[in-house]
Amino acid sequence: MSLDGRLVDRSIQAGRRLLAGLVALLALGAPSMAEDNDDCGGEAAGAQRIAACTRIIEDRSISPGGRAIAYHSRAIAWTDSGDSDRAMADYDNAIALDPNDIDAYNERGQIWLEKGENDNAISDFDKAIELDPRKAEAYYNRGRAYSHNGADTRAIADYGQAVEFDPTHWRAYNNRGFVLNRMGEFDRAIADLDEAIRLEPNDPFAYNNRGISWGAKGDAKRAVADYSQAITLDPTYVNPYGSRGIYYFYDREPAKAQADLAKAAELAPDNAYYAIWADLAERRGGGAGHLRQAAGRLDMTRWPAPLVRMFLGEKAPKAALAAASNAASGWTRGQICDANLYVAEFYRLKDDTDRALRYYRLARQDCPHDYIEYVAAGKALHELGETP
Repeated sequence: MSLDGRLVDRSIQAGRRLLAGLVALLALGAPSMAEDNDDCGGEAAGAQRIAACTRIIEDRSISPGGRAIAYHSRAIAWTDSGDSDRAMADYDNAIALDPNDIDAYNERGQIWLEKGENDNAISDFDKAIELDPRKAEAYYNRGRAYSHNGADTRAIADYGQAVEFDPTHWRAYNNRGFVLNRMGEFDRAIADLDEAIRLEPNDPFAYNNRGISWGAKGDAKRAVADYSQAITLDPTYVNPYGSRGIYYFYDREPAKAQADLAKAAELAPDNAYYAIWADLAERRGGGAGHLRQAAGRLDMTRWPAPLVRMFLGEKAPKAALAAASNAASGWTRGQICDANLYVAEFYRLKDDTDRALRYYRLARQDCPHDYIEYVAAGKALHELGETP
């Protein structure tokens, strides 16, 4: 599995912003509209805002421009309320009435992105950028869409535009660092993540992502320090517990490893990788392990279920390796990487060091460098007296 770097996703906290121009556009309305104007375009939220905007939308004496802004404002309220479908419909109406509403394109694009409709999101961000070629948020959001599509070069370019037009955009620095990690450009990633942390020192994601960079470069001390800081900033953030726990696992700190990996499994009970690692830490420490109990909460129809079954004694290592390379199962380089590392750990539990070494070497040779299995294989080889 990848080291679970984290993109910062939503670029705005929607819902609490004054939509500039609403009061001016509605100022000629009836005096009874004044309160609705304030609630729809000002600081009101939730049902109060939705109701006020709805009354404005339904008043046909209001100009198309005013109704467009009311739709836009209500869309923000729907977004805050978690109703993305209604928000999307309101953005559609806002854009139909005002095709030059840059923010409506940008914000609708974010909803497309959250729905996994990356191409539709890119189309909206393209339009926002066409209308305002210096809009940092639109470049940032399009970078997110390209990141999710795996178009790393385009994502890097868009994050670069975002920080050019807004040098304080720490999310863009964080996300560019995330993508650079994925591309294996760890020094550049660290430079970006340093800047993200300088601009926003309370962001746990940047520390977690920088921990990945340091780990890939072989600096375990700095990696663990960054994971620890991420946990301090957000004790519910699962990724750094898992990563730090794996470092402790190979550094012969069993109590710390068990604590971190059990916490990761608790925070993400449906994550098979954390279930495996928590089990390995317990068994390395002399315990019985709890993978069988955890398996009831896992999706055993998808990868890495074959590895879970291997540790449960239901599948041989050879069969787990075959499942990893089966194109019908959605083969990826990452699955082969996973299989090599966890087969090595399986043989290690059986005290079959020679076979374990064989698969640790394969994992170290073939794993992407931003995968925890790459780091784990290197530390295991070192632990067993080999130079990674």
